[in-house]
Amino acid sequence: MTDKLTIIGTPVSPYVRKVLAVLDMKAVPFRCIPQVPFLGDENFTRISPLRRVPVMQIGDFTLPDSTAIVQYLDEAHPETMAYPGDIRDRARARWFEEYADDHLGRNVLFKLFFQRVVRPRIFKEEPDEAIVAEALEGDLPRALDYLEGEVPDEGFLAGDLSAGDIIIATLMKNALWAGWQLDADRWPRFAAWLARVNATPSVSKVNALADEVVNANPKEQMVILRRYFGKA
Repeated sequence: MTDKLTIIGTPVSPYVRKVLAVLDMKAVPFRCIPQVPFLGDENFTRISPLRRVPVMQIGDFTLPDSTAIVQYLDEAHPETMAYPGDIRDRARARWFEEYADDHLGRNVLFKLFFQRVVRPRIFKEEPDEAIVAEALEGDLPRALDYLEGEVPDEGFLAGDLSAGDIIIATLMKNALWAGWQLDADRWPRFAAWLARVNATPSVSKVNALADEVVNANPKEQMVILRRYFGKA
């Protein structure tokens, strides 16, 4: 019997949803076990030493980190690619994925989403609104100024839809949950590009999933996941 592909991590995480969208694009069956990052027992620490999500398991093969997982999936299931075939387009897609994972993730999640959503819900603490203001008034607008000049008038960042497009779009969903609103007058190209990405079937699917799971506990999340993706 073929070992099941399992993703460990809550779909509230944009990095988990990036992987789920890629799996959906590739029509690869999987199951997802919700796990909150930075929490969990020793078993979770053993498979994710940084205590982050997602983690992929296939039998005794374990791989943490969303980018490593997507690269593995492209090599294991190359029929539909998450990175373009052209060498320059592929490099560009990987750059935007890294930019999103590192810079946008740090400034959207850890300065905005973490303060406004994770801190009160998980740790029962008040958000630090000075950190939120730093993200909303400085870091995020500067990032969007950069992206406004990079997104194309039509299509996606590197030709076909790629992991770079997907992770930026999923991060923006988390920013919306934290009270951010996109100013389409200031960033019209980015707003149009984001609408195109969000309208693609797999991203639309994980966006709808995200809106359902954000207020659900892990058991409820598993039920919702089965409805969207079935069982591996």
